[in-house]
Amino acid sequence: MTELQTFKGISLTDMEAVKLLNRIDSKYIFHESELPAILKEIEPYYNILEINRNRQHRYESLYFDTPDYQLYYQHHNGKPNRMKVRFRRYTDTGLTFFEVKNKTGNSRTIKYREERSCVNDTLQATDYTLCKRLAIAPEQLQHQLWIYFDRITLVSKDFSERLTFDLNLAFRKAGSSSAYQKLVIAEVKQDKNSVISPIVQSLRCRYISSSNFSKYSVGIATLGNVKSNSFKPLLLKLNKILKP
Repeated sequence: MTELQTFKGISLTDMEAVKLLNRIDSKYIFHESELPAILKEIEPYYNILEINRNRQHRYESLYFDTPDYQLYYQHHNGKPNRMKVRFRRYTDTGLTFFEVKNKTGNSRTIKYREERSCVNDTLQATDYTLCKRLAIAPEQLQHQLWIYFDRITLVSKDFSERLTFDLNLAFRKAGSSSAYQKLVIAEVKQDKNSVISPIVQSLRCRYISSSNFSKYSVGIATLGNVKSNSFKPLLLKLNKILKP
């Protein structure tokens, strides 16, 4: 994507200044045709993560849940304090992390993670320490869904905000697959909400409002034999965005 080349590149080491493992997330979804103009508009305010001369990076995640999808239903039923459990592999660097994400009742996201040598399709005893924050025993968890996407990562020049654009979203579960190839998921990650964020202003000017969007929940609602009534408005919105 040529628009990415005008941004000033930064390294993973530079990114350490803005980990934001305890943060407020805001998500926005829109058609990929909007992205070039948005990137051009916000370029003066952000730097871009560059790894091995690449500015768009491949992510692979394996999510875990109970056989009856208790973690999925936490989100579906609107539970204010909910969790996700996954392995995430960064293909550009080969780094792999085991992660537990906690969405708190005050809308903050807290991520706990530890580096691993590879993605395992079953949890090991070494993973149980992070899982102790769950309300269920980690022994009940099994792998449920692979998620693949490409990510563009931007950091505000004052290092107060991280911004990601996820593209080429695809799911795989037990031999079945689905994809939203033309969708962009933008996620603004801040220590606290800021209405003066350049990306938020750019999106608002295009009448793109924030959405409650979970890749895992959308993937399970799409491929799993589960109740998905709460996600029907979101799925209809996705179809409307991607309608030819």
